[in-house]
Amino acid sequence: MPTQYSLIVPIYNDAYLAEEFCEDFEREFKGYLGKENISDDVELIFVNDGSRDDSFATLTAVCSRFPFAKAVNLSRNFGQHIALSCGYNLAKGDYVGSLNVDMQDPPSQILVELDYLKKHDFDLVYGLREFRHSSFGEKMSSYLFNIMLNKLTGNTTPHNISTLRIMNRKFTDAYNSLTEKSRFLPGLEAWIGFKHGFVKVLHQERQKGKSSYNFKKRLIMATDSIISFSDLPLKLIAMFGICIAIIGFMLTFYLFLTKLFFIKYQPGYTSTISIITFIGGVQIMVTGLAALYIGRILKEVQNRPLYIISDKINF
Repeated sequence: MPTQYSLIVPIYNDAYLAEEFCEDFEREFKGYLGKENISDDVELIFVNDGSRDDSFATLTAVCSRFPFAKAVNLSRNFGQHIALSCGYNLAKGDYVGSLNVDMQDPPSQILVELDYLKKHDFDLVYGLREFRHSSFGEKMSSYLFNIMLNKLTGNTTPHNISTLRIMNRKFTDAYNSLTEKSRFLPGLEAWIGFKHGFVKVLHQERQKGKSSYNFKKRLIMATDSIISFSDLPLKLIAMFGICIAIIGFMLTFYLFLTKLFFIKYQPGYTSTISIITFIGGVQIMVTGLAALYIGRILKEVQNRPLYIISDKINF
């Protein structure tokens, strides 16, 4: 019997949560399918994204206990969105989804999304958190990031979007056909199109451990996402350069008039240094921004594999 449901779970130093997660996952899908053995209908794919601890050994033990569980070990850390892309490529189900092992978005909520997708004939359904159990800093950084990304890319991603998502086979195949190396899932999903839906889901506090998704990683993801999906920063810098050039021209014209009409004028040291410093800073900023885009082009031209798999379990 072909697999109906494939769920992808990225792992980075948090496989110690996998056994409890599988217990909850199995209980929910047993009730949903009305079966004691769900392994013929469901595959749960853990993608170990180069964890620095013994996560893959832990996943090996978990997969031996739960027949529906599978595990992939990547050769190094490629990033969460690359790990999810790996899982999507391996998924065989008619419906493919993703969720995190920390159960802040519990497995029961993926079934809420699944029912909503089937009922309304969507191709992709996101979860919207009614209330987010996170620190104030995480909430604010996520909120500001979504606002900035929407403004720069023209997307309309809700600020309370969850990591939970479920998609049909058509959408999964479309995603797997993409070839770019820099991946930001919400941006790529918006670019693909088709019918998107949103449904409210429960979000709960993390019971064990601490998220490895810190401010530094959020900042790197924000930078990568903006560069990948928008050339607006380049346009803004160009417009800014034009404005500076106009101001410089006006200042030159003013100095010319003062000399022409023999007005005593002696430029000040402070203003001169200020202007030179300002223009130099702008030039460095423009060069740095251009370098980021050129680096992104280099990455695409090199055309290296998106990821490298070291080991597989239960495939």
